[in-house]
Amino acid sequence: MPEVKDNPYKVAYERERNARLKAEQLLEDKSRELYQQNRRLEESYDQLQQQQTALVQSEKLATLGTLTAGVAHEINNPLAYVISNVSAAKEYIEAYDQLVKFVQQHDLASLMPEALQQEWDSLQETLDLAFIQEDYPGVIEDTQEGLDRVRDIVHSLRSFSRVQEGEREPADLVEALKSTLRLLNNELKNRVRISLELEPLPLVRCNLNEINQVFTNLIINAVHAMRDQPRAELKVSSEVQDGYALISVADTGCGMTQDVVKEIFTPFYTTKPVGEGTGLGLSITWGIVQDHGGEIQVESEPGEGTRFLVKLPLAKA
Repeated sequence: MPEVKDNPYKVAYERERNARLKAEQLLEDKSRELYQQNRRLEESYDQLQQQQTALVQSEKLATLGTLTAGVAHEINNPLAYVISNVSAAKEYIEAYDQLVKFVQQHDLASLMPEALQQEWDSLQETLDLAFIQEDYPGVIEDTQEGLDRVRDIVHSLRSFSRVQEGEREPADLVEALKSTLRLLNNELKNRVRISLELEPLPLVRCNLNEINQVFTNLIINAVHAMRDQPRAELKVSSEVQDGYALISVADTGCGMTQDVVKEIFTPFYTTKPVGEGTGLGLSITWGIVQDHGGEIQVESEPGEGTRFLVKLPLAKA
């Protein structure tokens, strides 16, 4: 029987078969390489999208910071006049009210000539003094509440624009957390069960006033999220990891969808009813943390509560 090498057809077949196997192997190698490159490209694209989102958010905050600083300044001055004048008007009205009540209690109108007495009775009826005496305290109170809300909004705008910069120095974040919780005691007591797991932390170089505002915003946000929950528990913890101080604020509230999570740091975005939120609290929080070289992460599911994780770099020795 002749050997393969002596048969030209067999030789051609083997040569073609080997060439086909090499081509298939090359195609498989190139396909695998192309798949891996495509995966790397998708990962790079996702990273670019995240970076672009962060950049857009940063630019948006910077622009709004400039605008809100001017708006806050323009509103703050006339607002101070209005608050002062309403306070003075309240005192003036109370003085007139005391005078009218004095006349009524001592029936001084009966000592007047009959013509003046009739005019006095007519004025009381025409001006409806009884209704004014009953209604004006509520009107003044509502006005004062409205002005206080405007003042709080202006304060938030000023904080958002960070026009009041302070020096940064090493600070104990655990003590800052405890201080914030003490200040918010009236907001928390009888409403929320508090669980603390606070490990000692190395000092963090920061503007303590701003960091306290971060803690305040996150805790109040958590309390509001648990408003209608039968099991309201606030868990605050701290730890050190990879050169960062980690502060976690978790609640058992209503939670958020991922669509809401994507928007919560957007200025003026709020899920609260009209009149209950400015939509600046978490934007301010995000800006402060970013400005300190840190990160803030959110984990949330509807009906499962929300957890905010703040990462701040430790002070260098």
